[in-house]
Amino acid sequence: MSVRFITGNLADEPEVQQAGRVQIVKLTVLENTATRRGDEWVPGHKPLRHDVEAKFELGENVAATLHKGDTVVIVGAERDASFDGNEGTVYRRVIDASHVGVDLVNATAVVTRNAKSD
Repeated sequence: MSVRFITGNLADEPEVQQAGRVQIVKLTVLENTATRRGDEWVPGHKPLRHDVEAKFELGENVAATLHKGDTVVIVGAERDASFDGNEGTVYRRVIDASHVGVDLVNATAVVTRNAKSD
């Protein structure tokens, strides 16, 4: 597994799924491939699509905080999630998020700490 660091916009609302006793929050993050050269933006190819999963308290906080269109910063381990489909192997990579944050370049945020349980 390799550790990935990405920034991008949420393509959809976070999707909450229950897997036994574990809550998994799935995100689709679109990363802009344009680059800045001097004073102008040079268009890139289509945005890169990243599938991201956040679990436990991180997932709960992501689901309660983030919405479609929000710009985020993601850090996590990338893993292979390929599977055999009807027409052969479907190749898929997923980032298991260890950290998720709001990108403050074009937004502000108010931080509310969760109460600690004893």
